[in-house]
Amino acid sequence: MANQEKESEKQEEKKRRVPLYPGFPELARSDVSIYPSYSRLALAYRVVCRHRYHWAKVAQRRQFMNELHSFERLQPNALDGVRVHREFSQGILSHKIPSRRYMQKLTPDPLNTHQRMRVEEIISGRVNFSQK
Repeated sequence: MANQEKESEKQEEKKRRVPLYPGFPELARSDVSIYPSYSRLALAYRVVCRHRYHWAKVAQRRQFMNELHSFERLQPNALDGVRVHREFSQGILSHKIPSRRYMQKLTPDPLNTHQRMRVEEIISGRVNFSQK
């Protein structure tokens, strides 16, 4: 009777055992781990270079902005500070300057071409109001 109980327990144990990795018996060995050792883990060199390049770019941009703001504060009035900012940051702070045609699509010009030329002439300072 005791012998039969032992045999039935062995059979039940065999039935209960579900393979840990069905279809991959080599992974069930005791010397194989599903968690590899991370002691020799290293990033690819191109990834390291990309990180260095990115952080150098961030540092350079921060340095540029600090210098630009200090130079703006040295100007005698606010309009000169704005001019300095626009002069130095055009093309540097933006990734890509949008084309004039694209900008016109976004914000249509309320002036016609003759009026726009007159406004540009006044802004540039080429107009002498005492003669006209």
